[in-house]
Amino acid sequence: MNSNTPFSDKTISVSEVNATIKACLDSPIFQYLEVFGEVSGFKTSGAHAYFTLKDENAQISCVCFNYARTYRPKDGESVILKGKVDYYVKGGRLSLQATSITLVGQGLLFLQFERLRAKLTEEGLFDPKYKVPLPKYASDVLVVTSKTGAVIRDIVTTIRRKNPVINITVRDVRVQGEGAAHEISEVLKRVDKLGYDVIIIARGGGSLEDLAPFYDEELVRTVFALETPVVSAVGHETDFSLTDFVADARAATPTAAAELVAYDYYALCDQVKTLTERMKRLVTHKFDLMSARARLACTTINHKAKSYYGDCKSRIVKLTGKLSESVREKVRNVDARLRVALGKLDGLSPLKVLSRGYFYVQAAGKSVTSVRKLKVGDDITARGKDGEIRAEIKEITLSDAPAE
Repeated sequence: MNSNTPFSDKTISVSEVNATIKACLDSPIFQYLEVFGEVSGFKTSGAHAYFTLKDENAQISCVCFNYARTYRPKDGESVILKGKVDYYVKGGRLSLQATSITLVGQGLLFLQFERLRAKLTEEGLFDPKYKVPLPKYASDVLVVTSKTGAVIRDIVTTIRRKNPVINITVRDVRVQGEGAAHEISEVLKRVDKLGYDVIIIARGGGSLEDLAPFYDEELVRTVFALETPVVSAVGHETDFSLTDFVADARAATPTAAAELVAYDYYALCDQVKTLTERMKRLVTHKFDLMSARARLACTTINHKAKSYYGDCKSRIVKLTGKLSESVREKVRNVDARLRVALGKLDGLSPLKVLSRGYFYVQAAGKSVTSVRKLKVGDDITARGKDGEIRAEIKEITLSDAPAE
């Protein structure tokens, strides 16, 4: 090598390094392996399957070509994988190439989650009687998820397609990794009293390890204690986390959660418009019907009033005639009785008596009603029709009539 270059006799290329690793891994010891571990992140592409095999301390990427020939594992299951170590020189990637997969049982993490689920079920946290109905017309929706993922875009797009007026608030949280469950729990506690109509807890799919925060006991108990209705939308359609069980509603995907909480604004507007037009027609019809009834009632009342007025007028005329005749008769009777009374009164008049030759006698200014009250020598005054006489009593002669 030229001494002016940075290369030495030990310098080799990347290709040589990878080729050397490939040569080492091609030795028989790495060609016929049986490896025990827990499956995570199982997915397929065409006829091939890709996943991770792990234990408590390490993990390795795996591939199974034409996976239909062997058992198709689920995330969380423990398996024994037969195959060889493969090293892709060009990409520098190590993987375990499986030729067969044998089920051993559930993985440790899965079993831990199952034990927790059984415990919380026994405590009643998943009982339907504690679930709160979602509001039919939510106006304020809170989404608790990571702002960096596609989940929030799917939720907002879906809601806005149905409803342009719902307020959407996003609280950015970590949705995987250590401490994520505690972070989500703290956010939920802070927002529970802020007046949101519904809370969506969301994240996309992933392996059982990726979804581990949503199996966390602290988060599950926090969701159970919330007063605000909660929709859990964690993972894919086949994933069921513990937050799915404890939430008031579960959505298979974040998009389904958006469909669940957002009412169709445009359909509601059309319904209101239709009902308004229908009500207008009914009111108009009712008004026309009542108007017709009112006109008919007025005509009937007018006719009856005229007939009644005619009858009343005739009766009044007759009663007036009878009353007038009765009054005249009474006047005649009173007049006759008055003339008789006047005649009697005239006959009793002192002047009338005096005109017949009688005198009104007084003595000492008092009327003389008895001769026995007088004595000889008394002065008397006698008033007649045409004058008075003053005289002195010379003699008194009494009749046989008894004295009064």
